[in-house]
Amino acid sequence: MRPPPRNLQELLYQKLIDSPAFNNWVRKIHARINRIPYNPHPDTIPKVTNIDMESYKPTRLHRFNAYRIIWVDEMKRSFGLRR
Repeated sequence: MRPPPRNLQELLYQKLIDSPAFNNWVRKIHARINRIPYNPHPDTIPKVTNIDMESYKPTRLHRFNAYRIIWVDEMKRSFGLRR
């Protein structure tokens, strides 16, 4: 276990080093420089879930949010405001 950061620079450095996105970027650059195939780390690969559209039932909150987005977009277009 490492000691707590002594200043803001150390805190930001630790956050950067622990970041999966930064490590993935470094792996990609390393593979490109050394001309080896790039294999992303398994933790950074997005998990894809299939949604069965037949059994999907939107909640009242989902329907309200969709209605609100459409309504605001329609009002902006009616009054000539940019999106």
